[in-house]
Amino acid sequence: MQTPSPEQAYRISVRQLLLRPDETRRISVTLDAETTESYGLRCRELPSAEGILENRAGVLMLRYTLHAVPELTCDRCLSPVEVPCEEQFSHVIVTETADRRQDAEYLLAPDAMLDLAEAVMTDLRLSLPTRILCRPDCKGLCPSCGQDLNLGECSCGCGSVTVQYDDQA
Repeated sequence: MQTPSPEQAYRISVRQLLLRPDETRRISVTLDAETTESYGLRCRELPSAEGILENRAGVLMLRYTLHAVPELTCDRCLSPVEVPCEEQFSHVIVTETADRRQDAEYLLAPDAMLDLAEAVMTDLRLSLPTRILCRPDCKGLCPSCGQDLNLGECSCGCGSVTVQYDDQA
């Protein structure tokens, strides 16, 4: 028996569910490290999703809770930062859209095959903060020598360089 590729392992058929109003199916998936990294993220705790797929009066819905702990980098000092994520998501699933502008409004399942990895990783990326800081008062790096100013003053002879960030008064 052939092992499915990582891309195929998270694809599930929703064809039968589309044909049965008021039917539900539980989903539970944990993405592997290879799949997570293929979407550009490393995680201390791999993304997992628990929820349901349900056909409510002919409308297919995906509702789930996402849990993950991505390993990111501080935007100021480049230190590693873990950003826990526990979010709930809800999507309407369609097999096709009338035009390309609607693709963002719905979760597309062409050929009635839903890619859970794509849905989970897209939701995870969109739920991450736009600014990643190791702590709110991170001082960043010296612009001359690169010393982490959170660890102390630098000795590069640049003088007392103070970096002012937009979010600091």
